[in-house]
Amino acid sequence: MLQANFITDCPPDSIEWCPICQDVFACGTYLYNPETSTRQGSIYLFQYNSSTKAIDTIQRQLTDGILDLKWIKCSSDLTLLSTVSALGQLSLYSLNDFSKPVLCENVTNDQTIALSHSWLYSTNNYVIISDQQGYLTLCELDNSNGLRFTQSWLAHEYECWTSAWDKHDTNIIYSGADDTLLKIWDIRDYKQPVHVNRKHTMGICSILSNDFNQYEFLTGSFDEYLRQWDKRQMNQPLKEIKLGGGVWKIKPHPSNQNILLCACMQNGCVIVDLKSSAILCNYKEHGSLAYGCDWQYNDSINQLTELMDDCMNQQATTTYDKKILSESLIASCSFYDKTVHVWKQQT
Repeated sequence: MLQANFITDCPPDSIEWCPICQDVFACGTYLYNPETSTRQGSIYLFQYNSSTKAIDTIQRQLTDGILDLKWIKCSSDLTLLSTVSALGQLSLYSLNDFSKPVLCENVTNDQTIALSHSWLYSTNNYVIISDQQGYLTLCELDNSNGLRFTQSWLAHEYECWTSAWDKHDTNIIYSGADDTLLKIWDIRDYKQPVHVNRKHTMGICSILSNDFNQYEFLTGSFDEYLRQWDKRQMNQPLKEIKLGGGVWKIKPHPSNQNILLCACMQNGCVIVDLKSSAILCNYKEHGSLAYGCDWQYNDSINQLTELMDDCMNQQATTTYDKKILSESLIASCSFYDKTVHVWKQQT
């Protein structure tokens, strides 16, 4: 159920709630002008006002086109917004001031478009960037907020849409590209991948490592399937769920990792229960390709702990899943109609 909407200046493609300010979220936009061969965009910092049901703009900064953005917690008292751009730059912004980045570095060759980036989960001082030419680039953030290049290599023959760190092994990186290949890399010896998987029928556009299971991870593909994998046995996926559109983003619920919010391009946003493979919600209010989506951070983890201590049966678990979904705010964006939505699942 739609709570609020906003029209951006350029088409939005990435969105993420702030982990420290509950009602605040960031959005990145991207526009290619074929007449001038230029790429432009912007970064918005929004605040959702639950009283007025409105999305208010806190800050807006014009940039080169933004392809991906993420909040990173550098320390207990420092949270920054990280972006990668159409000119191959990685930038870090302070929450209080988007007018000038804390850091801005070229991270691709010859200003190749940077498509995605992933910060090392445990420390947030290493970042992997994937780009349009198929390269992966590894950089280290030092104590003075400088960026040091560690290594770069050609990982795929076509656009490398996505890359992600393994959340349990700091040496392992996953990458997926338009060549339909899923690759697993060990950064200690990156000349050859540890594994090459050919089970996807179209390009791979999202990868998510499991927070709690050291062996499992998820992929999303243009072939419209969400797949669950066990890296010990990669011959076949553990599970395949068709979501009706290219699975561009995968976001687990903050209090239940089995409930996944997916931006599914032409099929809007889909909420799926990974355990049962059930589609819990298909949000189709967007009028164009849905590229960005995210759950709002809240206190539901504490609520979950208290409730699950008392409720240990399947019926109670199902009841709780419905409860957290009905209370969870979602931000999402669609591209060509330049629209940002804040919404909840209708119950």
